[in-house]
Amino acid sequence: MQTPLAAGSDVDWSEIHAVRLLGVALAFLFLLWAIRRMFGGKK
Repeated sequence: MQTPLAAGSDVDWSEIHAVRLLGVALAFLFLLWAIRRMFGGKK
């Protein structure tokens, strides 16, 4: 897997942004789940 700097101008930025957005979304969902478990437990 190449880094954006190593790949130069051949980088597909739409792919990079999609992966980054997916990572952010997963992190957000995990935080939301952890907070709900901490305060409310199972509902």
